Amino acid sequence: MASLPPQACCAKVVFQDGTPKGQIQKVCDLDCYVTENYSESAKKFLFVFTDVFGLELVNTKLVADRFAACLGYPVIIMDILHGDPFKTDGSMTFETWGPDHSPEITNAITKKFFDAFKTKFPDTTYLAGIGYCFGAKFLAPFLTAEGLLDVGAFAHPSFVSDEELDAITKPLVLSCAEEDTVFPRELRIKSEEILQKNKVYYQFDLFSHVSHGFTVRGDLSVPAVKYAAEKAFTDQVLWFQFHDKTPACCAKK
Repeated sequence: MASLPPQACCAKVVFQDGTPKGQIQKVCDLDCYVTENYSESAKKFLFVFTDVFGLELVNTKLVADRFAACLGYPVIIMDILHGDPFKTDGSMTFETWGPDHSPEITNAITKKFFDAFKTKFPDTTYLAGIGYCFGAKFLAPFLTAEGLLDVGAFAHPSFVSDEELDAITKPLVLSCAEEDTVFPRELRIKSEEILQKNKVYYQFDLFSHVSHGFTVRGDLSVPAVKYAAEKAFTDQVLWFQFHDKTPACCAKK
């Protein structure tokens, strides 16, 4: 296993202040949050594969708005949980919530969405994806040689298998926390070895003094967390911009 299944740390969240500028609407028959620059005539898109909080987490929407402003093209947060996000009120555990969001179920949701997307948007020129925690596993299949997306980013990934990581050929940036029981040091090293072996164009960012979830669920009042979240975001933006302007030779054939 390149990263372990969701654990208690995946359910910790500090909610951010702010009002998202986009809206919830159907895209290819799936509820999605779309940024205010969404247009069906757009040629480039960034797709967000969420953590277990799905569309309910305002933090993710605020980050999506920032991506849209920096990149200049629409960002789509897909409801890969079908309206059933994990709740922090004590009414759920991963043992009770997880079976309805198994890889078989969630992969079927993303496959159906992107099959429809290819038909509805046949003239796109650049497609990027970012997976937070739980979402990284479901981004991985779209970064293979046959996958629809051109470039990807993982932020503190969980539940990604060795086989899924081994199949990735597209450029990948990973934003990682030193304090992470889901993606600990030995698995980070193992993941780097897999990507290096396959000559994937990759980048690892490792931040000390932060824990799993820092990019979208961390406490930004803590200077180390705020710095790490901002630096990870900046690197992700630069990664998407760089590969948008770089020949396809940077992706392994």
